[in-house]
Amino acid sequence: MAAGTNTHSEVLTGEKHKNWESNKTRKKSQEASEGGSSDSKKNRQKSTESINNCINDQQDINDIQIKSRNNEGDTSLNISIVEYLNTYQDFNSKKSRKKVRNKVIHIMRQFGYPVILIKPGKFAMKYASSAPYHLFFTRIENSKETHNQQFSITFSEILDRSLGEIVNSLHLNFMIDVTWLCLQYLLAGQRIDMTILYGERLDHEKLSNNITMIEIDMPTKFGCHHTKIMILQYKDDGIRVIVSTANLYFEDWENRTQGLWISPYLPRLPESANPRDGESPTGFKKDLERYLSKYKQSALTQWIHAVRRADFSDVNVFLLASVPGIHKGVEADFWGYKKLGYILSRYVTLPPDEQWPIVAQSSSVGCFGSTIENWLLKYIIRCMSKEISMGLKNHPQFQFIYPSIENYKQSFDCQKLIAPLPYSAKIHSKQQWLESYLYQWKAKRTGRDRAVPHIKSYTRISPDSKNIPWFVLTSANLSKSAWGNGRLHYYIGNYEAGVIFIPKFITGTTTFPIGDGDDSVVPIFPIPYDLPLCRYESSDRPFVCEFLNSLADNFSIDNGNK
Repeated sequence: MAAGTNTHSEVLTGEKHKNWESNKTRKKSQEASEGGSSDSKKNRQKSTESINNCINDQQDINDIQIKSRNNEGDTSLNISIVEYLNTYQDFNSKKSRKKVRNKVIHIMRQFGYPVILIKPGKFAMKYASSAPYHLFFTRIENSKETHNQQFSITFSEILDRSLGEIVNSLHLNFMIDVTWLCLQYLLAGQRIDMTILYGERLDHEKLSNNITMIEIDMPTKFGCHHTKIMILQYKDDGIRVIVSTANLYFEDWENRTQGLWISPYLPRLPESANPRDGESPTGFKKDLERYLSKYKQSALTQWIHAVRRADFSDVNVFLLASVPGIHKGVEADFWGYKKLGYILSRYVTLPPDEQWPIVAQSSSVGCFGSTIENWLLKYIIRCMSKEISMGLKNHPQFQFIYPSIENYKQSFDCQKLIAPLPYSAKIHSKQQWLESYLYQWKAKRTGRDRAVPHIKSYTRISPDSKNIPWFVLTSANLSKSAWGNGRLHYYIGNYEAGVIFIPKFITGTTTFPIGDGDDSVVPIFPIPYDLPLCRYESSDRPFVCEFLNSLADNFSIDNGNK
């Protein structure tokens, strides 16, 4: 790429959010697991004087100086915004929480963060109404129809005090802006004591002592720490687990389609309980403990103990995770595509002699090889058709939802010249056969047609588009690094995490209804995209990084000619 392109892109997007092209170049050997965001920083580059004035307007603390992002090298500034925020942890009364909330809103506006305000204290009711699936999609700020949907969610709602008072948090994620994250906690009136394991940090603020950050070193350059899990610990020692597809910076929560599963409240077991007590019917507890143990991080010891001491008996989904390395024997069935195949082969039944297409949907595309047989058919399609069925012997139809260039041009992200879609033209040139299997991102029914999908989901859909036999929500894009490659020599490159929804454990049926016209007593399972699927037109091409590059160049040229 030309040097000028890099310059234009940096001017457009800012260095804070790691321009997706530079991120792609830095990790060019990595198999398109996920791109960084190319998001704007210019509104956040406020002067120290302006930030200090805003704070002094709110309170009489004139002797504290706050370090602004664009003055990181100024040694005269003795406190960072994260350290400053740590002084606001008085949440004992509704009045004190409101006071902190107002100050945080003011600071967020000064730093250029969008302020998404939800009336606090209401989420417990919304969560209860989400049963039995507890599946949510992020609210889209530019799509008003999503604002009142029962399955729409904002980040601060996850932290809502109606679910409990948080005393400690664990975040496992890829890309994180700690300043934004702390602001979200204070906005919700919650403590910002937390441990964070991450792949890439997007801000550079000095941390306060109650935040522990650990950058995960990957064993090879081909993998990344791509998991998105939260564990919240409450005042009474109970916990809650959240598995999502979203990074922890504001653009991923503003106008992109993301998915989240939120566990029920998991109370602490009695002291007399055996550590093996409180297991879910799906084995979620032992799977989560096994996953956390794979990090071999002493900072996770307390969290492994918290999981061990919690009662997971109300959890009705399976944990589907990936950890990097070569996995052999029984160990292989714990991770990646082999874990999914194992669960489907045991607990899912399909009607005989019916064609239920596999529908994959992700925000990035790996390198599959010169034909569909190289990896997709050999491992993924076969794994996702492991259900018990006495009829159909041929492999099912494969349909892959990935945004076309035209989809992107209509999106809210395109208006800002940002994109979380790191598929490259170089990789696509080696697998153009994939276009025969591509379907557009269409989500008018849920109000997310213009919200670029960063969600990753996998399922099979009945011929009449009314039922599904299982559903996977995961951080794992469709790639070898995410799902694994090989059989005897089974290699995984990434950390990933998701959940598997199986009807037998949730509704006691063999399928979930997804059609609006279905009069079943079983609640409709929320699917984020429209059905029937919309195949690429002959003129359509999949979105690739280079397309955004060309838009950035044209934008720069147009502005230069003004």
